[in-house]
Amino acid sequence: MIIFLYGGDEFRSNRKLAEIKQKFAEKNNPAVAGLFDFSEKDHDLDKIILDASSDSLFSLKQLIVIKNILAKKDLAGESLLEFLKRKSKGEFESAILVFWEGDDLDRKNPLAKFLLKAGKCQKFEMLDGVKLKNWITGTIREMGGGKISISAGAVEKLSLFIGNNLDLLSKEIEKLINYKNSGEITGEDVEFLVKSKIDTDIFRTVDALARGDKKTAVKLLHDHLSAGDDPFYLLSMYFFQFRNLLKVKPLTEKNISPPEIASKLKIHPFVAKKSAEQAGKFSLEELKNLYKKLCEIDIQSKTGKVDIELALDRFVAMI
Repeated sequence: MIIFLYGGDEFRSNRKLAEIKQKFAEKNNPAVAGLFDFSEKDHDLDKIILDASSDSLFSLKQLIVIKNILAKKDLAGESLLEFLKRKSKGEFESAILVFWEGDDLDRKNPLAKFLLKAGKCQKFEMLDGVKLKNWITGTIREMGGGKISISAGAVEKLSLFIGNNLDLLSKEIEKLINYKNSGEITGEDVEFLVKSKIDTDIFRTVDALARGDKKTAVKLLHDHLSAGDDPFYLLSMYFFQFRNLLKVKPLTEKNISPPEIASKLKIHPFVAKKSAEQAGKFSLEELKNLYKKLCEIDIQSKTGKVDIELALDRFVAMI
């Protein structure tokens, strides 16, 4: 079996991946699994193929997860593609291969074209509008064990404050559920407990970075940390704004106005206005590199390879 998970909503796609791994482990004892993330380092493709092709009567079932391989533009994957073509015809049945990719999918890539055609595909698009609100309502019902509901006004405020960052949304929902315990979550509860995503400090930080004013940017970061703010929340804020800049940059280059940008991207008008101003201070390549660095910090901090506070400090200081 070949499974292909892709799309910009990494929260839901990673959840699906975790679900696949759990189900595999439950059915296969002992289970053999491998994870190869090409965003962390270059892995030996020949070794991966060798492991996946070790098919025999006594072979253990294998789950092999390959992440971010399509983002490696210079990677020659002819041998992998040939292996997958053979597998799709019934060979190497003991191996289940899961390919995981983010939103930046080059559909002209031969490997991507094959996976979209021959794999069991599931696309995870960023949620917005009614879909996002339904997700919030459903998640509260699930996490609250059916004992907690949420008013339409509270859903509206929660989606406005946080946006479609489901990782951060789930943390805020958990906070609301623990606070409420039972009954209905109101708009007042959201205002009281949830820190608005439209936080002027993140714009002040990015403004300072664009001016080369590292002293101010570092001070704003340390002010938050000293106040006890969760460093992973701060990282999500940086992700939020630099992701906005990456989306807004191509539109500003086409002279599209901030109100039109807000409408096209379904973001708050204030965020669109500030992002349009800031996007002009960075090149597209600079924004891509900064966002890539944030991704590295996210992965390394969650795997214990770096201290999150030190990594954020270095990120701000490096620009």
